Amino acid sequence: MPDATGAPLGVAVIGSGFMGRTWSQVCRLVGDRVRLVGVAVGRRAAQLASDYECEHVDDPAELIGRSDVDVVIVTTPPHVHRTAVESAAAAGKHVLVEKPLSSTSEDARAMIDAAEAAGTLLATVSQHRFRAAPRFVRGVLDSGAVGPVRMARVIGPETGFWDTSVTHDEWKLDPAQQTVFASWAAHACDLLYWFVGAEPVEAYGRITQYGDSPPVGRSAMATYGFANDAMAQVWMSYDIPQPGLGSGLQFELIGATGIVRLDSYGAVEVGTAEGWTVPFRQKAFDPLDPMDPARLAAYADQLADLVDAVRHGTRPAVSGLDGLRSVAMTEAAERSAAEHVVARVGAVR
Repeated sequence: MPDATGAPLGVAVIGSGFMGRTWSQVCRLVGDRVRLVGVAVGRRAAQLASDYECEHVDDPAELIGRSDVDVVIVTTPPHVHRTAVESAAAAGKHVLVEKPLSSTSEDARAMIDAAEAAGTLLATVSQHRFRAAPRFVRGVLDSGAVGPVRMARVIGPETGFWDTSVTHDEWKLDPAQQTVFASWAAHACDLLYWFVGAEPVEAYGRITQYGDSPPVGRSAMATYGFANDAMAQVWMSYDIPQPGLGSGLQFELIGATGIVRLDSYGAVEVGTAEGWTVPFRQKAFDPLDPMDPARLAAYADQLADLVDAVRHGTRPAVSGLDGLRSVAMTEAAERSAAEHVVARVGAVR
């Protein structure tokens, strides 16, 4: 139900890890539009609540059910997102869920159904859709400057696994809680769909690792086919030797009449018959600094988008259906890798 009062919306953050702190800081940045009511879940919840001068509540259901909470931001590991979302829907609260939306399409659909039945909004975090460089690329595609995307390549070449000594989110080392591919593909697949503009229909994938150090599945390649006959190669690896191949999220988009190269953390290059230009460069930021204003700007814009959707009764820019699509794409590639078959991508609608 729309909220037209104009008063700041009360926010509950469920989860106290790196992203819990990120979203708490975002609430402070968007302080004229939201108010952080409390934090629940995790060994760092009490300290996080103290740092942001809000309440620490042991029971997440109790925090979600409070009358002064309007929006719930879920930052726990994805395999437990469903519980928090269903609890929020039952309490009539809108929800913003960290990516990936869930570990399985079944859970994602259940979350979407719960929100629809309750008449509440369900949004999925996709901060790159709100970041300057990808948004610039979306504008180039919308302008028709390179024609419709026919082929694409997405790469995430990392020289080592993420440093959990910085984020202290050691649960990411456990594939039962989140696979390495699912963690990265939640970014890559959402942007890929956003750029291609058609539903993914099939996938063929291979997943392995080189060396015995955990976690398993550190390198993956997948090929996706789309309903408009576009095709894409998706390659992620944490097994790349130095000096590396650049940032962890790069795109090459081959249009009918031109090409766009995107470094999601750097430059946008546009190639046409006249040659290459560099019309935009992303402002540098530290992706592992939860306080970096340049990093947080995209998150703040996504939270503002959800606030506007709540106020006006509109759909958030990145919905639960978008989150389901990314989960379905990941599932299809992982199923293909396990069974050595071409796998269908589960339908979103």
